[in-house]
Amino acid sequence: MKKLFIILPVIFGILLSGCWDKKELNEVALVIGVGLDKVEDESYKITAQVIKPSSGQDKAGGSELPTWSISATGKTVMSAIRNLNESSPRRLYWAHLQIIIFGEELARESLSPIITWFERDRDSRAGSYLIVTNGLAEDLLNQKIELGNVPAKSMAELLKASTIRQINAREVKLRDIMNTLSTPGVDPVLDVINPREVRGKIETYELDGVAVFNKDKLMGFINGKHAIGTEAVSNELNFSILDGKCPANEGFFSFQITDYTSTKKPILKNGKIIYRIKIALEGNLTDQTCQIDLLKPNHLKAVEKEIANNLKEIITKEFEMAREMNSDIYGIGKDIRKFHPGYWKEQKDSYAYLQNVEFDIQIESNVRRSGLIIEPTQLKVKEGTK
Repeated sequence: MKKLFIILPVIFGILLSGCWDKKELNEVALVIGVGLDKVEDESYKITAQVIKPSSGQDKAGGSELPTWSISATGKTVMSAIRNLNESSPRRLYWAHLQIIIFGEELARESLSPIITWFERDRDSRAGSYLIVTNGLAEDLLNQKIELGNVPAKSMAELLKASTIRQINAREVKLRDIMNTLSTPGVDPVLDVINPREVRGKIETYELDGVAVFNKDKLMGFINGKHAIGTEAVSNELNFSILDGKCPANEGFFSFQITDYTSTKKPILKNGKIIYRIKIALEGNLTDQTCQIDLLKPNHLKAVEKEIANNLKEIITKEFEMAREMNSDIYGIGKDIRKFHPGYWKEQKDSYAYLQNVEFDIQIESNVRRSGLIIEPTQLKVKEGTK
């Protein structure tokens, strides 16, 4: 019993000590988004967007945003954040951070000094999304939009719900870029979000291609359909929409991928790097403008060939665009390092190996269904006029 009386206070003391660093919501400001820009005299400008505390008297439908933004500069991210805290009535709390925005000028200089603070701070979230914007991060973060009253949350939701919306996004998080930057032979690719004008004024945001990096420095942008090549190579293209021309160029069709797998391997042959990519995909026809039955065997074969050819063109074209920027966004160097370590030792100090890359892309595409219909309406109309 004497031992029990001695042990119990020790156990209770350990359990109760877990509250020593508790944070009351009425004492902190929850940062939900942050924008980072480069300013003059080699300083960083940090813009933090925080959720306003509820006063209990807020009226529904009010025009005032439920967020508050504050900016400060500093020679390092830590010094800028310290200056933010000097101006904020509450201490900034980073555990609920959803998105980190890099302005273009800052991204072209270097991301590593910025990421360092987020790596070290115990309150920051490794699951925060990272994006680039063509202008200033501060402007994007403070841009009011029509649907969504918390700008940072709206942008994070745009990425998070990209699959459901049938749009393509890399959805890169802080932990992902930390891993990529520490892995030889692969360069980062980040989503680009820009403000979009509707009826002559900015009313919303849009995903606008990808930002291509050489290590931690932004080299340029890839827009349009070719921006999905990295997803195709890295086995992340499921539920995406691919468009193609109907047989005999009589219109267009849309195809949704429902099952997608890809494998890749570099093969050294006569001084060349044959990058072999094998892809198997299945999906459904979701739309068409042509007045023919695409499920007929001869048409179906042409549709499947069109899908395969379009995907090959997307992969090779994006690689060529990234190669011109001296960037290995497909991780070809990483695969060479894995399968041919001796060759990699000779090539790792430069990007010269990218000039020796040739693709061997093998795609097996299968159309399984045509949605909820067998015969499209325009085909019925055509038959009814005969």
